[in-house]
Amino acid sequence: MTSLEHFCHSLLRTDQDFGTAFMMLNGIRDSLREEYQAPAEIVLSVCERILACPSFTKQSQAYFLYRSVTEILHDVMTRFPSEVKGRRRRALDLLLTGLTSPHESLRRASAEGLGMLPLAVDYGPPTEPDASAPVPGALQVLDDDWLAHRGIQTINGWIWQGRSLLTRTQSGDTLVVKCLRRGEDPLALQREAAWMRYLDRLTPSLERRCDVPIPLEHDEGWLVRAPRFAWQASTRTHLHPKRYAVAFLTSSDYFHYPNEADPDRRLSEEAICEVLGRNAWLMGRLMAKGIAHTAPIPLFHNRAQRHRREDGGRYRWTHRGRLDRWLATCHHPNFGVSGLRDFEHFTTVAGRPLLRYETIGSHLISLLLVAGSYFRQKSPERVGLDANRRPVDARDLFDRDLLQAIVRRIWEAYAEGFFGQAPGESSAVIPAWLVDRMIDEMGVDRHMEEILRVVDQQAMSRTMFLSFLQSRGMSLKEAQRKVKGAADITLMTGPHLGGFNQPISLPELIEFAAAGAAHCVAGQFRREQALCDG
Repeated sequence: MTSLEHFCHSLLRTDQDFGTAFMMLNGIRDSLREEYQAPAEIVLSVCERILACPSFTKQSQAYFLYRSVTEILHDVMTRFPSEVKGRRRRALDLLLTGLTSPHESLRRASAEGLGMLPLAVDYGPPTEPDASAPVPGALQVLDDDWLAHRGIQTINGWIWQGRSLLTRTQSGDTLVVKCLRRGEDPLALQREAAWMRYLDRLTPSLERRCDVPIPLEHDEGWLVRAPRFAWQASTRTHLHPKRYAVAFLTSSDYFHYPNEADPDRRLSEEAICEVLGRNAWLMGRLMAKGIAHTAPIPLFHNRAQRHRREDGGRYRWTHRGRLDRWLATCHHPNFGVSGLRDFEHFTTVAGRPLLRYETIGSHLISLLLVAGSYFRQKSPERVGLDANRRPVDARDLFDRDLLQAIVRRIWEAYAEGFFGQAPGESSAVIPAWLVDRMIDEMGVDRHMEEILRVVDQQAMSRTMFLSFLQSRGMSLKEAQRKVKGAADITLMTGPHLGGFNQPISLPELIEFAAAGAAHCVAGQFRREQALCDG
């Protein structure tokens, strides 16, 4: 009897305590990776027994036991000969059943196990466009002559929008000059232009509207210098001193966001469903091709600490921490009426299943956050604390039925984009209480505090320190009275989803992300395996 068979028979014959079962499961997992002709049936029977044992769910470390089970099931689906179709289906069904368990630790482990399944795109050639050309020593300044040489004539003056200059052209397009920020690498702008060119070739296969801008190119690439008046813009100190930029032509509604507060630009109920659903579909379809938009909105756990954290403070939803400034981060999402935008944030995920799993979850979270902000933007001044220092209650701004329809549209469109068909049943991903919990947490500003720790203050210059406090709403006079590094400083910068250094206050959002990402990967895996087996 092999060691694998010994562990299996021991777990099937007698009830084992948690520690012994965990040790034996790890032994089964390790043996499976060496014995490719192992008896899969008995291994699956062991997994079924462990998952059905109620006593294990009460253990504080149950997640790690279930993770071992899901790793074993993953190996059965990916390491055993392809002709054993029934065993792979049985293993897949066990993981899918785990997603509907009442026990959070089993749901989490099952979602991660499904999310790590390999897909056919993982074995294809890389799709990353090449943007590694060196920055030319001398760059041309974008002026009227430079534009005229390319057949472009502007018909009105330039306006600033964030770090970009905008103007209308004679052809009715919008000309955008996107400037590099101070401290950034010019490679970021080159990457964006390269992705525009690459994605423009893909748009015919996307089947949905996605207006990819056309970057303006010259003999030495895409980089130019912004128009000369931009060099004298004293208020643009955040821009790179050399005013590196890329210029591109795009549609007139490229900067029309789905959640605008202006009544003249606010989307109708029908339009918000269409725009969020279409962008969900686009993100899902590109993910199926191994291409990811890594920042539909900029998600952070804690912006103040991003300079000293290994992850840059960026939000890892799998860690279930609080979500920083959720409403503010939705103000200018990187998708809108024209489709996806801000192409510097694109990358490839093919061959990186963990990144794919986490990115799908981030897409779904981002789309739901923007959906929530759509309702809050009906009355954007109602935010924070009222005159009595009580949390503003804006739940009356939400239309429950419409939000329910938007959430369902987002999930079904994303899944259809990813694996080619709408999901048959959405309740496994969208629990009945999700929308009510969204309204309760997104509609009441309970968590407003951000704490600037002493250690973070010490990493700042005096100028940076004052600028940081002012960016958080403090007057210059009040900021100048603060002694840098003397004590932690509490700032009211929310609303956040969760207290400072606390878990997220809307864990249902994490559950939605995990289940949605798992179902997407599992659905595509199932389709591919069925095709492989004829």
